[in-house]
Amino acid sequence: MTIKQELIKYAKQCIDDKIISCTKHKWACMRFLKDVDRLKSDKNCPYKWDEAEAKKIVDWFALLRHSKGILAGQPISLTTAQKFSLCQIYGWRKKSDNLRRFNKSFKEVARKNAKSQEEAGVILYEMAYGSVKNSEINECYCAGTKRDQSKIIFNECKNLLSGSPLSVKFKCGKQIIEHIKSGSFLKALSKEDGQKGDGTNPAVLVLDEYHQHATTEFYDLGIGSNTKEPLLMIITTAGMDLNCPCYQQEYQYCSDILDPDKPDIENDEYFVDIFEAEPGVNLTDETYDRLVEMSNPIRASYPEGRKKIHDDYVIAKQVPEKLTAFLTKALNTWVQAKQNGYMRMDKWNSCKVKELPIDITGYQVYVGFDMSAKIDLTSVAFVIPFKDGETVKYILFSHSFIPNRDKLQERITVDKMPYDAWERNGWLTVTDTEIVDQNAVMRYVIEFCNKYKLKIATLCFDPANASKLMLELSDEGYDVEEVYQSHKHLNEATAGFREQVYCGNVIFINNPLLNYAMGNAVIRSNNGLIKIDKDASIRRIDPVDATLCAFKLAMYHEFVDTTDTDEWLNSEGW
Repeated sequence: MTIKQELIKYAKQCIDDKIISCTKHKWACMRFLKDVDRLKSDKNCPYKWDEAEAKKIVDWFALLRHSKGILAGQPISLTTAQKFSLCQIYGWRKKSDNLRRFNKSFKEVARKNAKSQEEAGVILYEMAYGSVKNSEINECYCAGTKRDQSKIIFNECKNLLSGSPLSVKFKCGKQIIEHIKSGSFLKALSKEDGQKGDGTNPAVLVLDEYHQHATTEFYDLGIGSNTKEPLLMIITTAGMDLNCPCYQQEYQYCSDILDPDKPDIENDEYFVDIFEAEPGVNLTDETYDRLVEMSNPIRASYPEGRKKIHDDYVIAKQVPEKLTAFLTKALNTWVQAKQNGYMRMDKWNSCKVKELPIDITGYQVYVGFDMSAKIDLTSVAFVIPFKDGETVKYILFSHSFIPNRDKLQERITVDKMPYDAWERNGWLTVTDTEIVDQNAVMRYVIEFCNKYKLKIATLCFDPANASKLMLELSDEGYDVEEVYQSHKHLNEATAGFREQVYCGNVIFINNPLLNYAMGNAVIRSNNGLIKIDKDASIRRIDPVDATLCAFKLAMYHEFVDTTDTDEWLNSEGW
């Protein structure tokens, strides 16, 4: 049986649930079978399957040695689940030049499923075979959040070579591993390298446990790599921070790539596979076995691995504080576990839509402001209440402002977030002034409302930093309300908005700046009352404050039915 035939059989068994699989891994299998069918049906398909190249990576791993567990010291024999990813990365080639089709790879799987082994084996392969084939010196880098994390892959490369016939081909030092013939090398990156790594030209960049990365600094090192066959390889486990780039950007995007119901999102050069406990299925004794098999393609395949998972499960049932770690590490389930975190980001993300469910033209709107102390971020929020049957729902828009390019760059540097991209995509405005231009903010509000013919019901302000503007707007005839930032004044809005999100009654079109702020927000309690804690958050939460300011009044919106009045005015008796 060829590798291609083995993978076709495996993919069909996963889809038919003969091999228990989660939805996203089934989608990955469907994607592979679709690509195989494409070879037969589309003469213009730019890719081909190279059986010899697929076999080379399998043979390469067989020359390396297990370093841990019951198989320590033995040659590595890839499982079919491992071949499904590795052989696709190397088996699919471009017809035009026979180079690899995939230049990025994202694989998410539970802990102890040979992630480090796969990453290290690929690095060694690219240092040796890839560099010699392309006559290049391949710079290879592994990056974790700390030097010790980065060294895990570095050390695993050494371990795989220990006792291997390939060990004579490499020179292993404390800080660098070199392939003797080609001069290719591997280095473990530090945090400083991520901040000042523009001088690197990675042929291979491995991001280990990407869920722990608070920024995209290391990811960005792979952009614009000038090599024949660059490879950005991400293998990670789910985490406990749903505001990290891994969840907000890569996991969401990669899920969309796999989703057959989103044909408009395609990336033929990005390999994706996700093994996770099925979202929405609660962990119970009855569902345990299936969820474990979905998320542990290797560890659940042998008795010792299954026993260790089950031992951890028994403890997690008895000690609730350990359940979150079990869900993320053993079942590869994303869980929001930020201490005092305001919003469950999975619930928040479920409120995101591509198109609004109604035409908002002519609706009443409540506008909330969080005006900065003149030189930092200012945000406005538009909350539009509407009725869906008997249920009141709320459409939310948000926009932010920053005074000048210097402050924009400062926020990029301090927050490590792409404020410049947010400006380009219309979620942020630079007013090009020394201080925040409150008149520019108000002009945006008026233009936004005019665009949709929205009727401003109330302008809602925290009076700090806005008293003069409030007075002027009140003199112009607007209904202006003060919303004080205290537990007493904000408890109902803070708790009420979150409740509406959890009930699915808040609707918004994707806004990554708003998402970022919502994930940053934490709460402070006082005598049973809650409010957003501005002092505890070191990252921006201004869009959240503006949203709650508007919702404080919007939650009391009264819907007036004018039907009876219109009928009376049109009657003959009038």
